[in-house]
Amino acid sequence: MCGLRSFLFLGLVCVTSLLSAQGLQLMRPTQGVFLPATIRNDTKLVELMRMLRFYYVDSINDKELTDKAITALLQELDPHSYYIPKEQSEDAMSELMGHFYGVGIEFAIQRDTLVVMAAIPDAPAEKVGIRAGDKFLTVNGEKITNIKLTNAKVAKYLRGPQGSSVVLDVLRNKQMAKYTVVRDSIPLSSVDVAYQIRPGIGYVRVTRFAEPTVREFVLALSRLNAEGAKSFIIDFRGNGGGLMQASILMASLFLPKGAKVVYAKGKRTGRQDFEALDMGNAFLNSKLVVLVDENTASASEIVSGALQDWDRAIIVGRRTFGKGLVQNQFAFSDSSLYRITVARYYTPSNRLIQTPYALGGKDKYREAFFSRYKNGELFHRDSIHFPDSLKYQTLRTHRTVYGGGGIMPDIFIPLDTVFASKYVSRLLRNGLLGQWVLDYVTEGRDSLQRRYPDLETYKRDFSLSPQAIASLVAYAAKNGEKIEEGASQLSDVDIEEVNWYTKVYLARSLYNFETMHRVLHLRDEEVKCALDLLENWEQKGKPILEKRE
Repeated sequence: MCGLRSFLFLGLVCVTSLLSAQGLQLMRPTQGVFLPATIRNDTKLVELMRMLRFYYVDSINDKELTDKAITALLQELDPHSYYIPKEQSEDAMSELMGHFYGVGIEFAIQRDTLVVMAAIPDAPAEKVGIRAGDKFLTVNGEKITNIKLTNAKVAKYLRGPQGSSVVLDVLRNKQMAKYTVVRDSIPLSSVDVAYQIRPGIGYVRVTRFAEPTVREFVLALSRLNAEGAKSFIIDFRGNGGGLMQASILMASLFLPKGAKVVYAKGKRTGRQDFEALDMGNAFLNSKLVVLVDENTASASEIVSGALQDWDRAIIVGRRTFGKGLVQNQFAFSDSSLYRITVARYYTPSNRLIQTPYALGGKDKYREAFFSRYKNGELFHRDSIHFPDSLKYQTLRTHRTVYGGGGIMPDIFIPLDTVFASKYVSRLLRNGLLGQWVLDYVTEGRDSLQRRYPDLETYKRDFSLSPQAIASLVAYAAKNGEKIEEGASQLSDVDIEEVNWYTKVYLARSLYNFETMHRVLHLRDEEVKCALDLLENWEQKGKPILEKRE
């Protein structure tokens, strides 16, 4: 299932690298910063730059050299202290604030062309008529095809001050059209999927921890509760974290006031304990399953660890990333930013979540993360071995939980990277299936909507016709991907997989992002496990938390 997720979202969304900037934790210092009275070594840097400007034989780029020097200095520290140049600072702040100014599209870069995956409802692009399948050829008269397009370049073209205009040349069904879009505030949703997955069970996916996150989360829970949901699946898979305060507020929804959520210790900050606040009692007794994976980190680990330590939720999935360092953010006078680690944080049972690292050892830190694939940890729970020193007990029923980096789930679900069809996996990897689906829906949207007027009909009845499959095979062959050597046609397995992945992609283009996830969940092993636990709580769920066989 995770193999599907990896292929499906490749290029569809921009995410901060887990290995360079895993979430931002903010905490207050408890005392002032004291500098030594002796001459500081940092004056050397100032003196060097002054001498380079005055004496160096060639012209130098002050800003570029300074940025590189700062970056190099911070790389000698822990893996999560880093520098954000001025050009990227606005995007960094947008992640925390929960919005940016732009046109409002979700896009993919396919064959060096920007393709609209969806126009965000009520955003500027949708209001002028831009829709899924459109291809942007120029922005303000500048050609943007065949220029080695990247996500960063797209952001540079489409984002800008609120109220500013951008003129787009758009290709749709081989017809050109020109649109003028006025940029406006575009929300970065933290809760992008929330629905009642089964009667009485709500599913909520949280993708980041920013300023609006808790408000969005509470609104989603309240709506689902009003619809009859009393139990919840909270999905933190792929959530790289964000603001510590947001994680404390979220955990407070499920813990009694005063229960410890997390504590942090640092050289200058001392120890700070963060306790659950009074967030009402609407969800204090809700049955909970939390989904995590190897890309769950930072603030999402705080919530997962607290709920596990207090025996409030069953954690399902794979060991989380292990980002337990607290960063504070500071700004230079030119608006560039730097984030430095000021403390380590611990779960209520005293587990340090941070994965071990060495100063200046970012490369080895990365290697250690990817070694999880090599050593089988993502595929077999038994490949992880914990010494007695890393065994801890939960606070209510004294179950054994584990430290040593990350949150170890209560129920392990292996990573599924085995694709039954090598042919289909190649189509997914190079984006050909996604591009074909966009063309397919663009050309036949009206007839598809008549054939599948609602989601239930779509989930039950969707299937590609033999003619459509032949069209896909011909399109793939034209673009360099042919059927397996020696085969004259697709195998039954190939046809089944083509139908499934087309069903997923098409749901996104024909309906919306949430609908795509509803389809994905039909084959999601973690979600299936969570549903089984919640639907059979007394027999399967409760005994795990109560430490009963």
